[in-house]
Amino acid sequence: MAEGLGVLRPELSVTRRSFGVMDRRAALVEELRVGGTLSAKELGTRLGVSKRTIIRDIARLQDEGVPIRLDPGGYTIDPTEEIKRAIDRALTGRRVLRIDYDGKAGPTTRDVEPSIFLGGRGGYWYLVAWCRLREDVRVFRLDRITSATLTSERYPEPSKARMEELTAALPT
Repeated sequence: MAEGLGVLRPELSVTRRSFGVMDRRAALVEELRVGGTLSAKELGTRLGVSKRTIIRDIARLQDEGVPIRLDPGGYTIDPTEEIKRAIDRALTGRRVLRIDYDGKAGPTTRDVEPSIFLGGRGGYWYLVAWCRLREDVRVFRLDRITSATLTSERYPEPSKARMEELTAALPT
């Protein structure tokens, strides 16, 4: 690879010319997801652009709602905000959500049909959803959801009986 060209990953060489603006911003988000906390300089080196371009891209991504924050060590993606965004998108689009949940019995992966997302007792956020694994209504504490991925599958409007079940499951 020529001197001065950026590297996205050690195994994948990417030149500055091969990135469109949108591709570069997507790569920036992916670098933060995988790399944790990174400085603007380090991100610029990885993506083959200037520190100033990275700062401008981050500002634009934040304006678009990407939960990037600046910590003492550099930029990072706030995982809780990212999970909230996925839940909101699932709720508004009636889309199935795949969550990794670290419950009392240990970690599981579940497909759920979100119905209600609310703040509750003790300052915790809760997701009330139909859990396909348990085939029942479940209440999930947001701080125990370690990842949330929107699937392409849509679920039907809940029946009146299911809505009553969901409402009854709300924390008091």
